[in-house]
This record gives sequence, structure tokens and C-alpha cells, in this order.
Amino acid sequence: MGCAGSTAKGGVDHAGDDSRGGGGGHGPQEEEEEYNPLTQDEVNARIVCSKEPERFTLGKSGVTLRYAYMSQRGYYPEDLYKANQDSFKIIRNFDGKDPKEADQIFMGVFDGHGVDGDSCSYFVRDNIEGELKKQIDKFPTDFERAYKEAFIGVNSRMHEQEFDDSMSGTTAIAAFFHGTQFTIANIGDSRAVVGEKKGKRVIAYSLSIDQTPYRQDERERVKASGAVVMSCDQLEGIVPYHENWGVNLGEELDNGGDPPRVWAPGKSFPGCAFTRSIGDSVAEGIGVTAEPELLKKELTEQDEFVVLASDGVWEFLTNQAVADMVLKFTDPLDACRSVVGEAYRLWLQYEVRTDDITMILAFLDISEAGAGEEGISSMRKRRESRRGSADQISVGIDIVGRAGGENRPVRRGLSKEKKAAMAIVTAEIEDDKNDWVMEVVPKTAEERERIKAAVKANFLFQHLNEAQSKQVYDVMKRVTVKKGDVIIRQGDQGDWFYVVDEGEYSVYLTQGGKEVEIIKYTTNGGNNPCFGELALMYSKPRAATVKADKDGVLWAMDRKSFRSILMKSSSMSLTKTLRSVEVLKSLSVGQLQRLQDLLTEVVYTKGDTVIAQGETSENLYVIAEGRVKITKKETPTSEPKLVMDLGPGAYFGERALLTAEPRAANVEAESATLKVLYISKDAFEEVLGPLQDIIDADRQWREKLAHNKQQTQEKEGLSGVTLSDFVFEGIACSVDPFQYVCTKIKGRDYLVKAVSKAKVVSMGWQQRIMAEKELGDILPNHRMVPLSLTTLQDDTTLYTVFKNRISIDLATLIGETGFDEKTAMFYTASVHLGLEHLQQEPNRVIYRNLTPDAIVLDSTGYVQLLDMRYAAKLEPAPTDFCGYAHYLSPEQVSGQGHGHAADFWALGILTYEMITGGANPWLTGDPGKDSEVGIYQRISMHEANGLKFPEGVVVSTELTIFLNDLLNPLAEARLGERGVGAREVRQATWFEGYNWEKLESGRMEAPHKKQAAAAIDAALKAKAKPTSEPYTGDASVFAGFSTLFGQQ
Repeated sequence: MGCAGSTAKGGVDHAGDDSRGGGGGHGPQEEEEEYNPLTQDEVNARIVCSKEPERFTLGKSGVTLRYAYMSQRGYYPEDLYKANQDSFKIIRNFDGKDPKEADQIFMGVFDGHGVDGDSCSYFVRDNIEGELKKQIDKFPTDFERAYKEAFIGVNSRMHEQEFDDSMSGTTAIAAFFHGTQFTIANIGDSRAVVGEKKGKRVIAYSLSIDQTPYRQDERERVKASGAVVMSCDQLEGIVPYHENWGVNLGEELDNGGDPPRVWAPGKSFPGCAFTRSIGDSVAEGIGVTAEPELLKKELTEQDEFVVLASDGVWEFLTNQAVADMVLKFTDPLDACRSVVGEAYRLWLQYEVRTDDITMILAFLDISEAGAGEEGISSMRKRRESRRGSADQISVGIDIVGRAGGENRPVRRGLSKEKKAAMAIVTAEIEDDKNDWVMEVVPKTAEERERIKAAVKANFLFQHLNEAQSKQVYDVMKRVTVKKGDVIIRQGDQGDWFYVVDEGEYSVYLTQGGKEVEIIKYTTNGGNNPCFGELALMYSKPRAATVKADKDGVLWAMDRKSFRSILMKSSSMSLTKTLRSVEVLKSLSVGQLQRLQDLLTEVVYTKGDTVIAQGETSENLYVIAEGRVKITKKETPTSEPKLVMDLGPGAYFGERALLTAEPRAANVEAESATLKVLYISKDAFEEVLGPLQDIIDADRQWREKLAHNKQQTQEKEGLSGVTLSDFVFEGIACSVDPFQYVCTKIKGRDYLVKAVSKAKVVSMGWQQRIMAEKELGDILPNHRMVPLSLTTLQDDTTLYTVFKNRISIDLATLIGETGFDEKTAMFYTASVHLGLEHLQQEPNRVIYRNLTPDAIVLDSTGYVQLLDMRYAAKLEPAPTDFCGYAHYLSPEQVSGQGHGHAADFWALGILTYEMITGGANPWLTGDPGKDSEVGIYQRISMHEANGLKFPEGVVVSTELTIFLNDLLNPLAEARLGERGVGAREVRQATWFEGYNWEKLESGRMEAPHKKQAAAAIDAALKAKAKPTSEPYTGDASVFAGFSTLFGQQ
């Protein structure tokens, strides 16, 4: 029987000797280089598994173990050929009796770690049998002692080997069956589980407790030996130090894949995520031991199966989830395949890599035929004697409590690396220039219909109006290709979208230096497939290569054409043009929209004079269609010289709105037809008042804001501050690329947001960081949006100073379990108050960064919206793509411009994640379906009131209504945008009776006030300092940030 699916074509390794041992091994040198690239053949090449289910009868007990095993090597993008560090061992007929009398079998799983983790794991696999037999001979009447000494002995012998086990080792989970009794030995964080029938259900119970620092007893034991327990982020000062690793609070503060680890005092090693291990000689000195914890259990009629598995299974799957999957199968190999496959899928959902995954499953078949006193009747008696003892399922030594003890929490949220992989930010703020000229490409009616049919179901084209659709069909260019032509190449920047009209095209992924075909595009069946749609949204490296298998024809469209069609078909294009006019920069969006209404259209023909040099004119012109040429005479008698020509979207004559001066040049219609929009100075002033008054009022407002900030600076003692006044006390938290640093300035407490210049440039974020600084200059103070007090820089770093110190980010608090509704309500309301402040006049700011990672809390536990990297003035509606794919609203996906409604949508997603512990409504859990295109498709197809919650998550009716109102696919119908404005959110039934005034004034008790205060204390205790790489680039890039100080 094959593994990993009945359609498998690749070779699957099957361990086949009498004493089953497997796992490990290096894969062939044809590995993947991109995230989630594994074909079925490649998955199979990573697997070692049973050829078929095997049976072992436990002597005369009447119990038969029907078992199978499977081990799948992990996928590590940074180490493509890393060996499988998992291994396993099954020893049938352990005592060597006549097979008909044999009643002993050993099963074990070993999970290596460290550079030589594979050698450590294989060493235990290959030597545990001999060592255990030796210890049984030494202690013939004390099996428990022999069992323990066997692992301790293997550990001692490992230290003598040639491979290095100083910082490498292996965990172990083993079961030794002797008749109807078996003993579990546990070292580390692999796990054993039994499925026990309770009424109509089968409940999963742990037969081991993970030996990790999550367990208080284990944590205290290693600390007594001198160990320090911290997560990696805590050690590096990124996350505040705390010891809240107990089950309940540990789940709340679990750092999404950053567990507590064991460190030598004052050192950055060994960093073990477990407290017991075989090997790890350095860690032995701080309490990490190879002595196993044992559990002895008697089988009963109610026991259905036993699972032994490495932590690759348990990272994202609960005991009960595994049990429920196992019970769907009668074949243990099929069950192993299902569990290992699901674990692999979940690793790729939450991470950019996978762990090694190994599992042994034994179904317990009980037959009364031939069962004597040692068989069924004895099992029944034992079951009856245990009734009423629900707290313990074992007898013997080192008893493990029922319900799993203190096993570490199952992860639910995306890792930081996974989130980074899903970020779709366009580094710089896109400038949608209006210099595009539409070129109609002739097509037959049949060709247009084929293009229309091909794109009608694509999410990017579903929301186009009739005029936009017609333009799309008009501008698509015919591309003739020859057999062997490369249409797009993996890794190249993408700018073109294609529709297949004729031919066949193969899609390849580059894996380990070779190209592997994954799909083929053809027009068979009457369909015209298309590819490259992300190129119409933003420039991003192509994920695959497409080649022509035969001569053919494609229809192609570039991103600039597509986005220009979107912009030109809306008033936003005109608003953006008016905003770019220097003398109109002081106008608000509302004033610009009123100005649009005043524009008058006039049409000229080629050669007509629009403006004559020297004449007085009071009109501002904007070109709607056609082109003009601008000429100028140096003297009254000289010939006019061409100065420039202008096309659609350009403007001229803007100074006329301020002063009636003679025009300095001629403007003449150059195209056959010229259509312009104009407004006179008189019409402008009649509706909006004198432009100079508007400019003066805007200047006075800015001067007042600057004066207020200066007064605040003086009050805070920051007037004239330099970097020599900074005393960095500790990093409260980091949200890449920012570090939030607790700082003393002239003896007072402040927060400094520090960002490396080198990192900003490497990410291409210069423009965004400078735009963030400009927003900080004009935003007034608010409880949830603190005032930027001053900005400074040195040779390597940009610094922004705030009054309130930051303690922790919201993602850390959400962890894997999320919040109850009362807690989520506090944070949702707090974020909304910040949005209200940003949206009100004259701020008019869209935040566009409402993710748990970007939202931070101050020392009192109150929300602070400090990360303005994606924030933008609504002047006019922005059209760029930024943030995480699964937070974008439908109007952001469509690319036609978005406003405040996008923030309300994101508020809905944020609240959903808080309630569900990091789950997202657009992620299916299937890596193949959770591509950017798949996510955008689900966002675009989302229907009103169609929100669904993960299984097991129960919320109130009021919250369901609230979230559905925020996640309305129509921006204008979304809560907060339905005419009443942002304050409508406060009136939602979910907030009925909520004390908004108390929250806004800061008098409401924050749910995590104690944790926030503790996090500040921990940051001060850790004393980590901000770090930046040397910057040798162009200093002028950051010239407007602040005064440049030398390196302090």
C-alpha cells in the first residue's frame, strides 16, 4: 500500500526488517526553493512508512495491536537538504520467546534537534534495544528502574561518540507492552495519547506530559539547577521579560511560535525548548536530564488506540483532534497518512516551513476467543475497580493526571515569518500619473467575446462597470508566441496579465535548480484561461515560469493601463489632479469636490488657441481629453519656440486664481479634438471664497499646531533636545522595522520609536517613513493617538519621541486563545476612538494598519496607534496596495480607490481575530488555496451577512451583527459609512450601555493593565538598547526628517 495518497507516483520508503526502525535520511538533491512548492511526488520522497498495517498479539491476553508508522521529513527553505531528525523503532517479540507465546513489544519515536540532531536520534534508535535488555538483566525484578536506566545509559554512551552532542540531542516517547500492561517513557515534548471510549464518544487522554518550561514543576526544577527561562524574543529584548508561562496565562501570552526556553545564566545558549533530553551535554549542567518520566497503564475494553508522535504532530493539533481523525479510519496506515498530512498542511498554513513529522498508531483489537484470566475477564475486573477514580488513568509510578496535565498550548495564530510572507505592501506610495493615452487594439467580435468570457469570473474584473470593461477589452494587445518562448519567468517582476487565445502553455516551478511542471493552460473545452493577475495590482516577483509548448496567441494587458482605466473612470482622477496643483494644496477634500462641480467643459479643434501669450486670463484649465502644445516668444517679433506639450490630466493657468497677470506663454490645441475643464477666478470665489484667504487660513492652522507642539515641547523640557540627552533604558517591544524604546530625556520618562535607516532603504520604504513623519507633524494629541513631540536622527537611525511609554503589542496578548467578548470590546472600542480622531476634519487620515502586530499598548494598557507607516491623507482616496493580504477590503482589492470604510473593514477583521485567537475568515487552512489570489477571490466574493466562525467558537448575536455590519462588502453600506459617520459604530447593539466617555478619558480599567506594567518593568530590567546597521547611502533621503546629529 502506498503512502501519502493513493495517487502517489513517487517512491516511498518502507522500513522492512523484523525489528522495525526508520526515519531520518537525506532527501534527493532536487528540493524546492519556494514556499509550499511540494508536489505529491516530492512529498512521497520525504516519507518513510509501513508497507501495510502489521499485527502483534500480546500473548494469551486476547489483545492484538494493529499498527502502522509514518515519518515525513520537514521542509526548511533555508536548509533544503536538511536530514529528517525524527526516527522510530518497533521491536516485536522483545523477550525472544516463541512467537506464539510472545507478549512483549517496544515502540518508540525519537525527535532530534540541533546540528547533529539526526545523529543523536539515530543513535538512540539503534542502541535502545541492547541497552534496555542489558538493564533488564541487571534489574530483573524492577522493570521501571531498568526502563529509566536504559535511557540514562544511552545518554552516557552518546557523550562518547564522535558526533557532537554538546548542543544537540533528541527527545523520546516510548511504549513497552507486556501483556495487557504497558509503560510509557517520556523525555521531552513528543507525546503519547490513548483513545478511551466513554459512552458514545472516544476521548483522547495524554499518557505523557510535555517536559517543557510551560510546566511550572519542570521550570522550577531547571531554575534550581541555575537555568534561566526566557523566550528568544525576551532574551533579545524584543519582548518584555515575564514568567507567565502557566497553562491559562501561558496560552494568553504565547508568542506565536516563540516558546519559553532554557538558557545558561548570562549566556545565549543552549536555548532548549524542553527540560529533558538525551544528549545536550551542555544543558545537563543546568538541569536538562535524560531521566524519563514513566507511566504504567493497564489496558481495558474501553481503550481503542494508542498514538506515539513527535511534536511535529502536536504543534497545531490537539489530542482530541488527532483522536477524531484516527477514528475515521479502520486502517492504521490510512489514519497515519491523514494525521501526518493534516499536520503538514497546518505547518504551511501558520509557518513558512514544516517540522519533521513522525507517528506510530496502534489500534487495540480485543477478542474473547482464547482469553483466560490474563485476558478479557481480567481487563473487565480492572475497569470495574477503577470506576469512581476519574482523576487518574494509570497505576504505578510517576502518575500522569487525566486531561493532559500541563501540555503546551496548541498554536493557532500565524507566525511572524508567515505574516511577513503574506505582506503585499508596495514599498513606495504609488503615483498614478494621468499621462496614459489609451490605444485601441482592433479585435473581431469573436475575439472580444473570448476575452470577456475569460476574465468575467476573475476577482479583478468583477466590479468593473460597462465602460471600464469595454476599455479593458479595447486595450488588450495581441501577442504572438512561438514554441519554447518564455512568457513569464519565476522571480522576475511582473507587469503583464495574459489571456490564452490559442496554443498550450506549461507552468513550471524552479525546485532545487530544476524546473518541475505543475499545471498546463490550454483552450481545450472552450475555456480561455488567464494568468498573471497579481501583476495588475502591484509589482511582485513572479511565482512561476510559463512557457509556450506550441505556437500560439495571447492577449495581454499591463498594470499601468489597467490602473489608468480604473482611475480615469472615476472622479478620483480629477480630484488627484486638482490636489497636485500647488496653489490648491490648502483645499480640503470637500472643497476640492465642490470645485469639481464648478468646472465647465469646453471643446477645441486642432490649431485653436486656448491662451495667447500676453493676454490677461482668469481661468484654471485641466485637460480632460487630447493634447496641447505650449510655445513662447522670447521677443514680440521672434518665432514661438516649443516649451512642452501636455496630455490628459495635466493643468495650466493656475496662477490666474490668485492674480490677474498677463500669460507668459501660448497654449494651442495639438490633437484633432481637445476637451478641457476650466473654472474662472470669479466662479471659484463665489462658492469657496478668495483662494488667498483659504491659503492663509491653512497656514494659520498649521502655525497654530506648530506653536502648540512647541509649547508642549517646552513644557516637557524637550526644546532644543539633542541625542546626547537620550538615555536608552530598555526595548519595550519591536514591530519590524520599529523598536519602541523606554528612554530618559533630561531625567523624564519618554518613548522613542527608533528605526534603522539601512533597513528602511533595504525595504524601499523611504517615502513611507517620510510621509509618516509629515503626518506626525500635523496630527494633534489624542488618548489613543499620541502626539509626536519631536524627531531626531543620527548617522544610522531615525528617532521619534512620544510621551507615553509602550509596553507590549496586541498580537502577543491575543496569543493562541484570543479574548472573551468583554476584553475584545475594550480593544475594539479603543481602536475605534483612535480612528474617529484620525478621520475627523482637518485630519482626514486613513490608518490602514489595524493588525494585532502593529497595535501597541502603553504602560496603563491603553491602545496606542503609533505605527503610521501605511497611513494616508484622504486627499484624494489612495489606490496603492499595502498591509497584509487578508486584511484588505473589497474596494482595496479592486484597486479603484478606498477611504475610511477600509479601516472599518479592518476593524471587523481585527475584532474577529481577537475573538478567535488569530483565525482569519479568508484563510481556509489549505496552503494551495491560501495564495494571494485565493484570498483576494474570497474577499471579493464575500456576501453581506455571510461571515462564519471556526468550529468551537461561539459568539453573541450582537457581536455577529456588529461584525457583519463592519464586513459589508459594499463600502457605502458598511457600519461607519452609512451617512451617520464614524460615531455610528458607538451605536451598535454590541456596545449598548458602553461608557465611551470613561474610556476616552482614560478612566476605564484596561483588561491587561497589570501585564502592561509588568512588561515595562521587564523591559527596564532587560536593559536592551536599540540597534541599527551602518548606513552609507544617500543622506539627503532623510534630510527632511530632522536636524542631523553626529553618531552619539
